[in-house]
Order: sequence, then structure tokens, then C-alpha cells
Amino acid sequence: MQVVSVDSWWDALVRDRFEAILELVLCAMADDYESVEIILKTINEWDADRDPGSWAARSAAPVSRSEVIKALRELTQEGYAQTYVLAIREPHATPIEFLETEVDSLWFYATPKGINAVRQFLGNE
Repeated sequence: MQVVSVDSWWDALVRDRFEAILELVLCAMADDYESVEIILKTINEWDADRDPGSWAARSAAPVSRSEVIKALRELTQEGYAQTYVLAIREPHATPIEFLETEVDSLWFYATPKGINAVRQFLGNE
């Protein structure tokens, strides 16, 4: 019998949680531009009409602000989400690079790649 080391067990647990958070964050911004605060509220206030009850990623909730920011950084780097500055005048949404220092004034939206991922993990292909 092989004993799993505590380090590998912990790494797997952390990785599984982060993957779930990535799904939750991506789903939260798949239908509109969202701020960090809106994403946090969407994830942490489960809506039975919106979220499938059997969705495994829900087990990661509640999530912290720092976890959402980390997920946003990863999702934008990997092309699943885009960071924007929104304005009243045209152009209303200007894509920019993810800036953690400016995260409170930025908005996020899923890219086509991100929307396809959401459809896959929610089973809506």
C-alpha cells in the first residue's frame, strides 16, 4: 500500500478548490460586464433558479475577494475573460490589460472561449 504524502493531498485539495473558483468566477461574468464586488455577491449568494444544484463547483463557496482577484488574473491571462474600463460615452467598453492595483475600477466579461467553457461545465453544449 502506498501512502499519499500530506503535501500531495494538500496540493490536490487546493488545486481542486481553485479550479472550482475559476468556474464560479467565469460563470458569474458570462452574461454581462461584472465588477469584483458583483462577482463576489453572485458567487456567495447562491440562486437556485440560476445555479444547478448539482454543480460541484458550488462546494467552493463562499469565496474571498482575494480568491476572486486571483481567479480573474488567471482567467484573463488564459484568454477566458477580458478586462475592461467602462465609460458613459463611446466607446462604452475599452479592453485593457488586467491591473490588480486598479481592480476596483475595472470590469470583466467572458470571452467567446470563456463562454464555451461555461457551456461545457454546466452541460449546456
